[in-house]
Amino acid sequence: MSTEVAEKGRKAAGSGPNPQKVAQVEQIREKMADASSAILFDFRGLTVMQMTDLRRKTREAGVDLSVVKNNLLHRAIEGTSFEVMQGHLDGPVSMAISRGDPAVPAKVLNDFVKEVRAGKISGGVVEGEFLDEDKIKVLAELPPREAILGQLVGVMDAQVASLPRVLNAVLTKLLYAIQAIAKQKENG
Repeated sequence: MSTEVAEKGRKAAGSGPNPQKVAQVEQIREKMADASSAILFDFRGLTVMQMTDLRRKTREAGVDLSVVKNNLLHRAIEGTSFEVMQGHLDGPVSMAISRGDPAVPAKVLNDFVKEVRAGKISGGVVEGEFLDEDKIKVLAELPPREAILGQLVGVMDAQVASLPRVLNAVLTKLLYAIQAIAKQKENG
């Protein structure tokens, strides 16, 4: 039954939307309000023990993992930066949401899939852009944010540290040029 038919049926019966489902949609919206990324994960093929292990791993990483009904998720993401995932909500889906580093849920899910060889990353939204499964895997393979920032600081520090040597070399060459000119004037 389509959503329009169901709404017409509720309207015809004189009742509004189901308050429980409205509350669930609002709860999903609140979770996603300040999220930097949301990764869709197809959990088919996982045992209860594996799903429990995945929930524990995501919780330890600071990622919110929840199984969501597609029709509620469709309504929750309308008008948000996560709306780009509308066409990718097929079959049973769980969603891993991160409020910090957008790569963390991708890393946790990718490592889990490699470990148990079950489940599938369906794609996700990072900073308002939809990424397919392959791009999510590339994101998961990147070094942690702290490591990238450390490398950046190292490169910048190396540039700052080399500045005095470069300036010293320029001044030394200038000094040698002045000394050569002085010798030429003495000799000639």
